[in-house]
Amino acid sequence: MSEIKQLLDNRFDDATEAADDGKFAEAVSICNEIVRLDRTHNEAWKLRTEMLIAIGRRDLAFENAREATKLFPKIRAHRLMQARIHVLERRWDKAAATYRAVLRDHPLHMNAIRELMDFEQITPEDDICKRLNAGQDNPDLNVYDRASTQFLQGQIYMNAGRDEEAFAFFEEGNRQMRAVHEGVRLEYSFSRCLPEFDAAFQRRHQQPERPADCPLFVIAGLPRSGKSLLERLLSSQPDLVAGGETAKIYKIFLDVDRSRGADVAMEKLLSRKVSPIRRYFEAVLANGPKPKARRVIDTTPGNLEQLAFLGPLHPDVPIVFVQREPRDFAAALYFKQFNKAHRYTYDLEVAARAIARTEHLAKRWRETMPNPTITVSYEELVADPVGVAARILGHFSMPVDRAALEAAAFGDGRQLNLTPGRSLDGVGMISSDLVGFSRRFAGRLASTMSAYLTEQQRLTA
Repeated sequence: MSEIKQLLDNRFDDATEAADDGKFAEAVSICNEIVRLDRTHNEAWKLRTEMLIAIGRRDLAFENAREATKLFPKIRAHRLMQARIHVLERRWDKAAATYRAVLRDHPLHMNAIRELMDFEQITPEDDICKRLNAGQDNPDLNVYDRASTQFLQGQIYMNAGRDEEAFAFFEEGNRQMRAVHEGVRLEYSFSRCLPEFDAAFQRRHQQPERPADCPLFVIAGLPRSGKSLLERLLSSQPDLVAGGETAKIYKIFLDVDRSRGADVAMEKLLSRKVSPIRRYFEAVLANGPKPKARRVIDTTPGNLEQLAFLGPLHPDVPIVFVQREPRDFAAALYFKQFNKAHRYTYDLEVAARAIARTEHLAKRWRETMPNPTITVSYEELVADPVGVAARILGHFSMPVDRAALEAAAFGDGRQLNLTPGRSLDGVGMISSDLVGFSRRFAGRLASTMSAYLTEQQRLTA
């Protein structure tokens, strides 16, 4: 390996590490250095686009992605990033043109189809749907993309009101996803330490002196619960920055050795001189678009399983639990193609039990943790987004900018294509159209509610 190649590889590792540590501006600077030395370093161009978006410079991110597209015409990621920035900026016609340009070269590019469908109506008679149908048995597609053809057709047929056909597609898509993970546990499971995570655990590990505030704000819940929707609203406020699913605290807590029990694991976490959680989110704030903000919102779904460790470390961190009517919730999870981190979504009854279990976890954390908490539902959030967001902010004694909330809730007034399996939380007008959508599939969901209620009773017995 040449010296320059080794240098570039090392510097890209530095850029990736900086990004992982929340030092987005530093990552941009390192990528600039790499590209000056080697304009053909594709990964540096990609990371620079992502980091420019993270620091709120979508204008520079778009120019970077456009230039990268010229340099790497065969790499689709750069054109997709241009399309996504158009969407974020509400440039709908340009976004559609960019997605369709991708599809002209790659007719079965699943992400391009999926994202185009957010704001363009695709019917069962459309060429895109016909290509999906033809591709569902294409051996040249990987198994995940073949399953994607089923989920996307399900979405198209559901939007067209052809619910029985839609459900059949979702059913087949999930069957294929179960086959991919055959022999692997599907059920959502609790931490082995859950019985130890009680109020006494929190009291035992309370620090003698209150730790310095941690600039974190947690929105906890499963996917499709409304977490990202709430993040969109709250991040419009001067004190809060959207961090998305950082997975930072999830990984820190997941990596701690629990083989000797929760108390020993907690002592290990408390023994660190500098909290890696505080350090990371301080860096995100310092490098983000609002350096004067007080907290970064984290919506990682896995956080819910690990929250007990947060109490002794950072009792100041506010936590919002987001929940949803269980039948709508289970169907929304089932209609979305998830990766292996959410295998419980591949079966309706397993998804229903996961919902009951996460409700149980939320209740336990509310009753035992020292952190300030509040619980909201998806239904109330979409019915009154500004009012609910203002209530949350008031509950945590944070200032409320109602004009910013109004703008975040209703955007440019455009109604996008709401479907249960897609998140449109960053753009478009918030709507309650999906409340009660599962009634259309009531005959298919009877066992789902039974599984939810049975698990709920078991957990409270």
